[in-house]
Amino acid sequence: MRVENPATPTQLAELMRDCQNSRQRIEISGARTKVRMGGPVVDSDIRIETKALNRVLAYNPRDLTISVEAGIRYADLTAALSEHKQFLPIEPPFASEATIGGVLATHSSGYRRRLFGTVRDLVIGMQFATLEGKIIQSGGMVVKNVAGLDFAKLLTGSFGTLACIAVVNFKLMPHPAGARTFLYQNVSAREVFARRDAILKSVLQPSGIDILNPAAASRLGLEAQWSLLIEALGSDTVLARYQKELPEYKVIDNEIWLRVRDFTPAWLAEYAEAHVLRLSCQLMEMESRMTALPADSATIGRGGNGIIYAHSPASADLPAGAKGLIDFSPSSRPAKERLWPGPGNDFFLMEKIKHQLDPQALLNPGRLYGRI
Repeated sequence: MRVENPATPTQLAELMRDCQNSRQRIEISGARTKVRMGGPVVDSDIRIETKALNRVLAYNPRDLTISVEAGIRYADLTAALSEHKQFLPIEPPFASEATIGGVLATHSSGYRRRLFGTVRDLVIGMQFATLEGKIIQSGGMVVKNVAGLDFAKLLTGSFGTLACIAVVNFKLMPHPAGARTFLYQNVSAREVFARRDAILKSVLQPSGIDILNPAAASRLGLEAQWSLLIEALGSDTVLARYQKELPEYKVIDNEIWLRVRDFTPAWLAEYAEAHVLRLSCQLMEMESRMTALPADSATIGRGGNGIIYAHSPASADLPAGAKGLIDFSPSSRPAKERLWPGPGNDFFLMEKIKHQLDPQALLNPGRLYGRI
């Protein structure tokens, strides 16, 4: 397979046009950290890597906005922002190597999603290259500036099946004055979920509310019990209020959140046949969903939004009646493996959009679970 590394958005667009003219199937990738996610790409003729598109194009610290090329690593972007005490609060997995384009293409987000939203919510503008060789602009450098169809939201989570992201504009957040992590553990899942419910009903607004089953807690260096992790951000006054409201919680090192963020990459590196299930449910259903999963699955639940990540060392199937998908699976997965539930009533719209932007089905064929 031929590998190309365009250095500018214009080069990227020209390369895309040439591939369509010669009907070459294209694999679009960044750092290839998430190749086990979203189904395998079938054999392609060319791989276009965006790692050379790694510049900061515009940064306005006073306006809390930044424009970067899609190949810049999330870690490098974070380092650049920290100099101005600002940050992009998405905390995606594979954070040390993942590119911004890859984070958007897979719509990856982390434990701070409840308070700050997903990466899709932080994008204010985007440029992307189409197979016609055009650079399309959506949005800009102002927080509220989109009229009509917001293509940035359309491409986020598209797994590179519609176009290639070239430039992304973000709204940023000022870095919090302080952070503190609170831990509550109990052998009873019911007690842990009761504590979660009390926090959700309180005046507290944590940035992270994660529930760990005993297997996940043990892997993170905690006692093998059901655990509730709370991340609080803010001033000394705010943190003191958390201390007052959570007297039975233990204060632990904030570094545990880095291990939470990197939990899935570490699991996949250890188990070649690992499967990671991503389930979605109502908050009131989380306890029954998590306790019904196999004990050897290291499970992390986002206690504020109902997303559950179940890490299995071997093959795993979606539980009957569950809403969700198999987020990660082995590269050698069977072709007929069920990774995604049946499509909804809006699937015909996805097919129409795909045909409009990629009529020959050249872009990342096989991704999005083989549906598009």
